[in-house]
Amino acid sequence: MVAIVVVLGTGSGAYFVSCSEQEPTQAPQVAIVAEYSERTGGNGESLNLSFESGDTLERAGLTLVVSDARSSGGAATLTAAPLRAQAPTRITAGTEITIHAGHFTGVGAGEHLDLSEATLRFVWETNTDEETETYVIDRWPAPSQR
Repeated sequence: MVAIVVVLGTGSGAYFVSCSEQEPTQAPQVAIVAEYSERTGGNGESLNLSFESGDTLERAGLTLVVSDARSSGGAATLTAAPLRAQAPTRITAGTEITIHAGHFTGVGAGEHLDLSEATLRFVWETNTDEETETYVIDRWPAPSQR
């Protein structure tokens, strides 16, 4: 009976120790200020993003996702990578990125970009040996501003 208790105790102890080693990754904390330009002429509206403070981010793990952007001719899809073109490999306070019509398909000559109903999300992804974790670390506009 004592042997069974010792074997069960050892097995369950090893299980709990292995579970405690796999802590979830902490998403980075950043403060990003968005300045929305509502130009209706030229290439249309743009969004200037400034990283004001917070953790340093590796550009390779960060993705911009834009939903519901439009052009005067219909839907516009973010295709160019403004992060790759404008941000250093390590994004810190002071980094600025501008998103404009040149980063979208569906905005033809003579049309302008309309971001009035768009949502932009910064998605941070981390890869561990066992799994991938994805976090939305910032969103424009903030849900409370919709």
